[in-house]
Amino acid sequence: MRRTGIGRKLALAAQVAVLMLGESHAARALEKVRILIPVRAIDEAFSPFVVAKEKGYFEAEGYDVSLLAVGGSNEAALQVSAGNAEVGAASPGEAIIGIQSGQLKIRYYYDMYYANIWSVAVLPESPIKSLTDLKDKKLGVQSMGSAGTTFAKAFVKEAGLDPAKDISFLPIGVGAQAVTSVRQKLVDGVIFWDAALAKLAFSGLKLRAVPAPERLRTLPDVGLLTRTDMIEKNPKMLVGIARALAKGYDFSMANPEAAVLITWKSFPESRSKNPNAAEAIAEGIAVNQGRLAIWNSDKIGPKHGLFVEADWQNLLQFLKDQGAMPDTPPLDKVFTNQFIDQINTYDRAGIIADAKKEDMAKLR
Repeated sequence: MRRTGIGRKLALAAQVAVLMLGESHAARALEKVRILIPVRAIDEAFSPFVVAKEKGYFEAEGYDVSLLAVGGSNEAALQVSAGNAEVGAASPGEAIIGIQSGQLKIRYYYDMYYANIWSVAVLPESPIKSLTDLKDKKLGVQSMGSAGTTFAKAFVKEAGLDPAKDISFLPIGVGAQAVTSVRQKLVDGVIFWDAALAKLAFSGLKLRAVPAPERLRTLPDVGLLTRTDMIEKNPKMLVGIARALAKGYDFSMANPEAAVLITWKSFPESRSKNPNAAEAIAEGIAVNQGRLAIWNSDKIGPKHGLFVEADWQNLLQFLKDQGAMPDTPPLDKVFTNQFIDQINTYDRAGIIADAKKEDMAKLR
């Protein structure tokens, strides 16, 4: 039957509507990705992740990302290995031990921290002046799954103590609970990361760092890891997630105030409790930039996320020397640099320019 002019127009309109509906559905069909962040509460120290989500960098790569806080690096590595998340940010101590033993089917694919973030800290009046003074002492940790326990054991062993007998740990969380635990001397000190110590100081609890050997302070730390089978099954996702994160880092470095405000907006509990707005922002920026300072290194040039083989070999040897594992696994079992060139393929200058033009009034 021949269609009339009106019929043809209606049919064409219907076809256009179907096409538009299909395109709209395709636009919404983002692949869901879970990223584990190794802290109980996401804060300014992790602004690259939050910025990447809120500025649409993950979405532009085709991913609907959930940022999930967990109880430390060890938990992040375990959960990713178990398939309960696609990507995790984790300190490499326990993760490498699990890789070497074959218990964890994971591999790092994007490096983040080019220095160790952990330190033992005590009250200013504490008699603990060196790591050897930790004998028979109790250290507070965020949780027993925190990578801080791994580094604390390494610190005391370096000082000639037996980490299995000479030191104990108590999970004290962070924030008010940690402050109370230290002030009431339920613990003799803490093993916390840099941002946590900065926040304790802002809350009025100023602590003194116990000196640690330089070779321990400069060990590489947190990076992105995934299941080993994911490297073959979904390399596009891994590249997209890391590329968006790299953009979040560039944005944060170009406009730290905006990065802090974006983080506070997404995670209100991370906002400074200081009633003075200017001081609160200054505190947030101090935490943010203090952490992001170790997201880069002169050793990697312009390539974000590049693993420095010599540094990671030193880390593996360190873990072996500490008795954490019987032998060092091959580097290619621990990390891969295969995606780094693809990850760094984006308009970095454009991201930086956009960050500097951010409408700050809308964020405050």
